[in-house]
Amino acid sequence: MTENQTITVLDNLQETCDGDFSSGEITDFELDIAGKKTSFHINVTAKNAALADIVPLARKLSTKLAAAFVANLREKGHFVPCCKGCSACCSSLIPLSVPEAFRLRKELLAMPSDVSNQIMRSCINTAEKILDKAQRTDRMEGFSKNSKPRISQINKWYGELKLPCPLLSKSLCTLYEQRPLACREHIVTGSSASCQIKSKCRPNVAIMPASVLETLGQLACELEQTEVEAIMLPLSFAWAQDNIERAKRTWPTAQMVKRFVEILKQKASKKKSVPAAMPA
Repeated sequence: MTENQTITVLDNLQETCDGDFSSGEITDFELDIAGKKTSFHINVTAKNAALADIVPLARKLSTKLAAAFVANLREKGHFVPCCKGCSACCSSLIPLSVPEAFRLRKELLAMPSDVSNQIMRSCINTAEKILDKAQRTDRMEGFSKNSKPRISQINKWYGELKLPCPLLSKSLCTLYEQRPLACREHIVTGSSASCQIKSKCRPNVAIMPASVLETLGQLACELEQTEVEAIMLPLSFAWAQDNIERAKRTWPTAQMVKRFVEILKQKASKKKSVPAAMPA
């Protein structure tokens, strides 16, 4: 699927000559990833953009940051078991930022009907089980009493449902190129055996130097002047449909990109320069 080219991450500035990017506005910046400078070039080709339009940028940056982070972990002797076909973490709670929810809905509608219908049915089935469980337990009520519930508590509750991700098919993600930022940023070290649900050991989750997911969430709340929202993946398509008017709003593209970069750099500066691995 071809991503929207309103905002594009260039692998190198030569792309401005080789592609159709010469008419755009280029923003350059670099991040310190575990002590190493990683440069990025962002091209903006439209005056205004919606929240969904910045998601391809966020995905590519997240992927590049994760790759640099994993390389650094391995250089320091850490074993990273994450690989194609391993779906051990695909039964966890997957949160989407508001822009991601809008983008996924847009991409779903652009897919062949047989593919989109299958994904939609899977999401609906999973959503029904989640809502049914929520109605039959008082644990979610306990979470709501605390304005900032512990994500570990919610993850434990969700884990008890033993529901695979609705995007999962034969241990592979059906929307891998469009997978959520939370999935791109979930990196573990050590034995993959600890990732299994029945394992007595908890996986060592490596903390990314900067979270693009958190950056995108903060950007959306600043632009819309709302609280930061996280939408559960199986419920995201219905949520996006219910908030369709919000999805239509636009802002100056260059302003969006500038603020996105500022937030990301701020978050990166707050992290330690040496990658850490800690229990989830």
